[in-house]
Amino acid sequence: MPAARGSAAAARPRALVTTLLAALALLVGFIALVGQLTRGFEYWTFEALRRDDAAGARLLAPPVALSGPYRAASTPWPGQPGEVFLVDFIYTRCPTVCSALGAEYTRMQRALRERFGADSPIRLVSIAFDRAHDTPAALRDYGITHRQAPELWQIGTPVDAAAQETLLRSLGVVAVPDGMGGFVHNGAIHLIDAGGTVRGIYDLERWPQALERALALAAAGRS
Repeated sequence: MPAARGSAAAARPRALVTTLLAALALLVGFIALVGQLTRGFEYWTFEALRRDDAAGARLLAPPVALSGPYRAASTPWPGQPGEVFLVDFIYTRCPTVCSALGAEYTRMQRALRERFGADSPIRLVSIAFDRAHDTPAALRDYGITHRQAPELWQIGTPVDAAAQETLLRSLGVVAVPDGMGGFVHNGAIHLIDAGGTVRGIYDLERWPQALERALALAAAGRS
């Protein structure tokens, strides 16, 4: 019995060491995984990762068919070299950020008209995602409210749920019901080139920077 107790006592430190080594391996693995997911511990939110993808031209917007206020039309991409699109995601019943986006789009539309007339290489696109309520009539009212000029600013909603899911998922755009009949959603402006690649994502208040970058991309694409 004394020999057996001695053997058991000797085994306990070995078991402890084994446990500590296993825990250390798990910790190292966890840290490595976090480092990979946050791209070197630099980006800690999904939105930050999405914007890093856009900055690196790693987000691609697939073309989808849209129902507009007056007729159906596809998203304008792929387009001609030098064409650039400033795209936001809205729902027409939204009383806050979507109205603010509409107001800024009105200002960008005015700037584009003054610079290019109706033949602008930069076009504005608003995609409405509340398909149950964003009817052609609702889209038309939204356009009238914000003085939309169809030759410069396209408004539409994906023709079906599959098209909407494809587009929003590809761009990482999130629209979550807020429990009060509305949505919590991305209120950013997406800069998309003629090939459908997202080249930048800008917060609403940075629309002048988005427009400036769009002008530079359009000029580079036409040179």
